[in-house]
Amino acid sequence: MGTYRAAIAFPADTALPRDEMQITPHYTGDNPDALAQALKANLIAHNTVGAKPFTITIYDALKAPPSYPLAVAEQTGTVPNTGAPREVTLCLSYYSGFNRPSYRGRLYLPHTLIGGTLGTRPSGAQMQACLDFAQVLSQGLPTAHRWGVFSRKLKQCFTIGHAWVDDEWDIQRSRGMRGTTRLEALVP
Repeated sequence: MGTYRAAIAFPADTALPRDEMQITPHYTGDNPDALAQALKANLIAHNTVGAKPFTITIYDALKAPPSYPLAVAEQTGTVPNTGAPREVTLCLSYYSGFNRPSYRGRLYLPHTLIGGTLGTRPSGAQMQACLDFAQVLSQGLPTAHRWGVFSRKLKQCFTIGHAWVDDEWDIQRSRGMRGTTRLEALVP
Protein backbone atom coordinates (compact mmCIF):
# COMPACT_ATOMS: atom_id res chain seq x y z
CA MET A 1 0.00 0.00 0.00
CA GLY A 2 1.44 3.35 -1.03
CA THR A 3 0.92 6.95 0.05
CA TYR A 4 0.33 9.31 -2.84
CA ARG A 5 0.22 13.08 -3.32
CA ALA A 6 -2.13 14.15 -6.09
CA ALA A 7 -1.12 17.51 -7.55
CA ILE A 8 -4.27 18.79 -9.26
CA ALA A 9 -3.51 21.90 -11.32
CA PHE A 10 -6.09 24.23 -12.85
CA PRO A 11 -4.69 26.74 -15.37
CA ALA A 12 -6.16 30.24 -15.15
CA ASP A 13 -5.87 33.30 -17.34
CA THR A 14 -2.87 31.93 -19.31
CA ALA A 15 -1.45 28.53 -20.19
CA LEU A 16 1.81 29.34 -18.36
CA PRO A 17 2.68 26.88 -15.56
CA ARG A 18 3.19 29.79 -13.11
CA ASP A 19 -0.49 30.73 -13.54
CA GLU A 20 -1.82 27.33 -12.48
CA MET A 21 -3.79 27.05 -9.25
CA GLN A 22 -3.02 23.78 -7.51
CA ILE A 23 -4.50 21.67 -4.74
CA THR A 24 -2.66 18.65 -3.32
CA PRO A 25 -4.80 16.02 -1.59
CA HIS A 26 -3.15 12.82 -0.35
CA TYR A 27 -4.28 9.22 -0.75
CA THR A 28 -3.44 5.69 0.29
CA GLY A 29 -3.75 2.92 -2.27
CA ASP A 30 -1.94 0.58 -4.61
CA ASN A 31 -2.64 1.81 -8.15
CA PRO A 32 -1.63 5.41 -8.93
CA ASP A 33 -2.88 5.27 -12.53
CA ALA A 34 -6.35 4.07 -11.51
CA LEU A 35 -6.41 6.81 -8.85
CA ALA A 36 -5.56 9.49 -11.44
CA GLN A 37 -8.27 8.23 -13.81
CA ALA A 38 -10.90 8.11 -11.03
CA LEU A 39 -10.08 11.67 -9.93
CA LYS A 40 -10.29 12.80 -13.55
CA ALA A 41 -13.75 11.25 -13.93
CA ASN A 42 -14.90 12.84 -10.66
CA LEU A 43 -13.65 16.28 -11.69
CA ILE A 44 -15.30 16.09 -15.13
CA ALA A 45 -18.60 15.10 -13.49
CA HIS A 46 -18.44 17.97 -10.96
CA ASN A 47 -20.60 20.92 -12.04
CA THR A 48 -18.03 23.67 -11.34
CA VAL A 49 -15.16 21.92 -13.15
CA GLY A 50 -16.90 20.22 -16.10
CA ALA A 51 -15.04 21.15 -19.28
CA LYS A 52 -12.32 23.29 -17.66
CA PRO A 53 -8.77 22.10 -18.30
CA PHE A 54 -6.80 20.47 -15.48
CA THR A 55 -3.91 18.10 -14.90
CA ILE A 56 -3.64 15.45 -12.20
CA THR A 57 -0.14 14.23 -11.39
CA ILE A 58 0.32 11.46 -8.83
CA TYR A 59 3.56 11.30 -6.81
CA ASP A 60 4.91 9.01 -4.10
CA ALA A 61 4.43 11.15 -0.96
CA LEU A 62 7.10 9.26 0.99
CA LYS A 63 9.84 9.64 -1.60
CA ALA A 64 12.44 12.39 -1.26
CA PRO A 65 12.75 14.98 -4.05
CA PRO A 66 13.12 14.68 -6.90
CA SER A 67 10.09 12.43 -6.96
CA TYR A 68 9.01 11.65 -10.50
CA PRO A 69 5.33 11.26 -11.44
CA LEU A 70 3.81 7.81 -11.05
CA ALA A 71 0.74 8.68 -13.15
CA VAL A 72 -0.72 11.62 -15.06
CA ALA A 73 -4.27 12.32 -16.23
CA GLU A 74 -5.47 15.51 -17.84
CA GLN A 75 -8.32 17.24 -19.54
CA THR A 76 -7.52 19.78 -22.21
CA GLY A 77 -9.61 22.79 -23.07
CA THR A 78 -9.69 26.55 -23.23
CA VAL A 79 -8.00 28.20 -20.28
CA PRO A 80 -10.67 30.20 -18.43
CA ASN A 81 -10.37 33.86 -17.49
CA THR A 82 -10.85 34.14 -13.75
CA GLY A 83 -12.44 37.61 -13.84
CA ALA A 84 -11.68 38.07 -10.14
CA PRO A 85 -8.60 38.18 -7.93
CA ARG A 86 -7.05 34.72 -8.21
CA GLU A 87 -5.95 34.76 -4.57
CA VAL A 88 -9.54 34.48 -3.30
CA THR A 89 -10.33 30.96 -2.07
CA LEU A 90 -12.52 28.98 0.26
CA CYS A 91 -10.80 26.62 2.65
CA LEU A 92 -11.97 23.01 2.72
CA SER A 93 -10.76 21.83 6.14
CA TYR A 94 -10.75 18.18 7.20
CA TYR A 95 -9.46 15.79 9.81
CA SER A 96 -9.13 12.14 10.70
CA GLY A 97 -10.35 11.01 14.07
CA PHE A 98 -8.88 13.93 15.99
CA ASN A 99 -9.00 17.63 15.11
CA ARG A 100 -5.40 18.32 16.09
CA PRO A 101 -2.02 18.72 14.37
CA SER A 102 -0.86 15.73 12.27
CA TYR A 103 -4.48 14.61 11.86
CA ARG A 104 -5.94 17.64 10.08
CA GLY A 105 -5.42 19.39 6.79
CA ARG A 106 -6.85 21.94 4.41
CA LEU A 107 -7.20 22.63 0.72
CA TYR A 108 -7.67 26.15 -0.60
CA LEU A 109 -10.16 25.87 -3.46
CA PRO A 110 -9.98 28.69 -6.01
CA HIS A 111 -13.04 30.89 -6.34
CA THR A 112 -13.30 29.74 -9.97
CA LEU A 113 -14.11 26.22 -8.72
CA ILE A 114 -16.74 27.56 -6.31
CA GLY A 115 -18.62 29.89 -8.66
CA GLY A 116 -20.94 32.76 -7.84
CA THR A 117 -20.13 36.39 -7.18
CA LEU A 118 -17.71 37.67 -4.61
CA GLY A 119 -19.50 39.19 -1.66
CA THR A 120 -18.31 40.24 1.77
CA ARG A 121 -18.83 36.64 2.87
CA PRO A 122 -19.36 33.51 0.79
CA SER A 123 -22.98 32.54 0.29
CA GLY A 124 -24.45 29.31 1.63
CA ALA A 125 -24.42 27.94 -1.94
CA GLN A 126 -20.71 28.75 -2.31
CA MET A 127 -19.91 27.11 1.02
CA GLN A 128 -21.89 24.03 -0.04
CA ALA A 129 -20.06 23.92 -3.39
CA CYS A 130 -16.77 23.90 -1.51
CA LEU A 131 -17.99 21.19 0.87
CA ASP A 132 -19.25 19.15 -2.11
CA PHE A 133 -15.68 19.10 -3.38
CA ALA A 134 -14.91 16.66 -0.55
CA GLN A 135 -17.11 14.16 -2.41
CA VAL A 136 -15.16 14.74 -5.62
CA LEU A 137 -11.96 13.86 -3.79
CA SER A 138 -13.27 10.90 -1.81
CA GLN A 139 -15.98 9.01 -3.71
CA GLY A 140 -15.74 6.72 -6.72
CA LEU A 141 -12.09 5.88 -6.02
CA PRO A 142 -10.61 2.49 -6.91
CA THR A 143 -10.92 -0.27 -4.33
CA ALA A 144 -8.51 0.13 -1.39
CA HIS A 145 -7.91 3.85 -2.15
CA ARG A 146 -8.76 6.45 0.50
CA TRP A 147 -8.42 10.23 0.71
CA GLY A 148 -6.30 11.06 3.72
CA VAL A 149 -4.38 13.54 5.83
CA PHE A 150 -0.66 13.04 5.33
CA SER A 151 1.50 13.83 8.33
CA ARG A 152 5.08 14.63 7.31
CA LYS A 153 6.10 14.41 10.96
CA LEU A 154 4.63 10.92 11.47
CA LYS A 155 5.21 9.77 7.85
CA GLN A 156 1.66 8.37 7.79
CA CYS A 157 -1.60 9.01 5.97
CA PHE A 158 -4.81 8.91 8.03
CA THR A 159 -8.22 8.41 6.38
CA ILE A 160 -10.42 11.51 6.56
CA GLY A 161 -13.63 11.31 8.54
CA HIS A 162 -14.80 14.94 8.82
CA ALA A 163 -14.77 18.01 6.56
CA TRP A 164 -16.07 21.57 6.96
CA VAL A 165 -16.10 25.02 5.37
CA ASP A 166 -16.53 28.31 7.22
CA ASP A 167 -18.10 31.56 6.02
CA GLU A 168 -14.96 33.55 5.39
CA TRP A 169 -12.97 33.97 2.20
CA ASP A 170 -9.32 33.00 2.44
CA ILE A 171 -6.33 34.38 0.57
CA GLN A 172 -3.70 32.23 -1.14
CA ARG A 173 -1.04 34.81 -2.00
CA SER A 174 1.02 32.47 -4.18
CA ARG A 175 -1.83 32.38 -6.72
CA GLY A 176 -1.60 36.08 -7.51
CA MET A 177 -0.54 37.26 -10.93
CA ARG A 178 2.75 38.99 -11.52
CA GLY A 179 2.69 42.68 -12.21
CA THR A 180 3.02 43.69 -15.85
CA THR A 181 3.01 47.49 -15.54
CA ARG A 182 3.85 50.02 -12.86
CA LEU A 183 3.05 53.67 -12.25
CA GLU A 184 5.53 55.87 -10.42
CA ALA A 185 5.43 59.37 -9.02
CA LEU A 186 7.89 61.68 -7.36
CA VAL A 187 6.88 62.53 -3.83
CA PRO A 188 7.67 66.14 -2.88
